[in-house]
Amino acid sequence: MKIVESRAIPTPCLSNHASNLMELENGDLLCTWFGGSMEGSSDISIYLSRFDKAAGAWSEAVKMSDDEDRSEQNPALFRHPSGQIWLLYTAQLKTDQGTAIVRMRRSDNDGTNWGPIETLFDREGTFIRHPPVVNPEGKLLLPIWFSSMKNAFGDDRSLVQISGDGGVSWTLQEVPHSEGCVHMNIMPSCRVAFYRRRRADNIFRSVSSDGGLSWSVPEATPLPNNNSSIQALECSDGRLLIIYNHISAAGRDSESPVPPWVQDKQAFLAECDVTGNSAIWGVPRNPLIIASSKDLGKSWTEELVVEEDAHLLSAHDNKGAFRGDYSYPSIIETSDGRLQISYSYLRDYIKHVTLTP
Repeated sequence: MKIVESRAIPTPCLSNHASNLMELENGDLLCTWFGGSMEGSSDISIYLSRFDKAAGAWSEAVKMSDDEDRSEQNPALFRHPSGQIWLLYTAQLKTDQGTAIVRMRRSDNDGTNWGPIETLFDREGTFIRHPPVVNPEGKLLLPIWFSSMKNAFGDDRSLVQISGDGGVSWTLQEVPHSEGCVHMNIMPSCRVAFYRRRRADNIFRSVSSDGGLSWSVPEATPLPNNNSSIQALECSDGRLLIIYNHISAAGRDSESPVPPWVQDKQAFLAECDVTGNSAIWGVPRNPLIIASSKDLGKSWTEELVVEEDAHLLSAHDNKGAFRGDYSYPSIIETSDGRLQISYSYLRDYIKHVTLTP
């Protein structure tokens, strides 16, 4: 595995995070992320850029949402069986993730034009990170989790929204005993899924024998996790790849039950019931690693260190909260056989890297 090209995706924002990639039918790419002054601020909106494969360049970012009262986050791109592209994202009242709902826009012409903003799920506290998958029966499976400030988000749990009519109606299936396991990433085969862990100990894994309609209790893999997002990929050669931060909590001074975007820590703690199962925040988000598996994620082999400078500091980050932060990655395999990844680079911009497999 080798890096062959790296690019910064243009952005008008000081802070940029949570990217997601998609290949288009002509070989171009779309990348979406959220940007603004700071995560959780009401000026955080969803942005979209297109990579022109022939020209080898990303377009200027287009703002896709602009709710003045809500922080719009965690966008995901999905190719619907009809051919439509869906752009899904969350919208919360500032830093309160317990108020999040899920919204979407649709495109009928490969992302050139987009329809109006719609509300997909209006139950408050509903969060997404990864796009839906289509199971072998043709049902849509959208992994979600319910987020709550109680226990400093340590009680967040994963569920799957299931639709048998293309997304007109949905039923909800809970992942058993998944408290603390979020960002469920279902593989397209619907045999295995991977999770971020609020306790910042390990990446977790569960399996399904019925096309993703039900899942086993999540269990720890050998890979560490820092309570930050991961993404996995089923390759055309049969391997699984995963991109993640190879680090876990270790009682550092920076670690606490308070998320880094919270401005008033005492007010946050006053609203929480901190326990031994509370989330752990503040674990460094480096190094950024790609690993591979040939046994559905039971064991892993390191393939590449993408980023590892733990001391690099953004010019926009006076407090050093995002020092050495290379996080929230996305990974896809494109039709030319190459791998494409994107990730937050010090929150300054989204970095796009092309690799040979």
